[in-house]
Amino acid sequence: MDIIHTPTNKVFVVLSRTHTKIWKGNFEPGSVPTSLAESHKDKDYRKVLNQFLSGRNRSKLDPHFAEKVALELKGFDYIYLAGGGKGKASAVQNLATYLREHHHEMAKKIRAIQDIDAENMSDGELLAVARKMIIHDL
Repeated sequence: MDIIHTPTNKVFVVLSRTHTKIWKGNFEPGSVPTSLAESHKDKDYRKVLNQFLSGRNRSKLDPHFAEKVALELKGFDYIYLAGGGKGKASAVQNLATYLREHHHEMAKKIRAIQDIDAENMSDGELLAVARKMIIHDL
């Protein structure tokens, strides 16, 4: 059985500055992800980010958004996360930390976290990263 080509109980999540893409089970070229956009409730905070940091700082992870992502991850046994940023600005690390703090069982299912330049990659390139992460996890 080929784990890459068959729909599986794996999920691949890519977090970027502006949105999150989630591929569920199918990582073949042309697969369509679920897209989530973070609703910006703290407009003053976001205004400062956009003015001075071009929105790059994700040190303040919106708990409502993190819960929306967590809801999409329910039921999967293998979670693969990818995204950019370093330290406090790493959206993917912030999500992993949030899951460890609020969804212990789900956090245990994280198999790999990859640092990538998600802003400048096509969906095909992102799916190639997913397949590589899964193959290295076998």
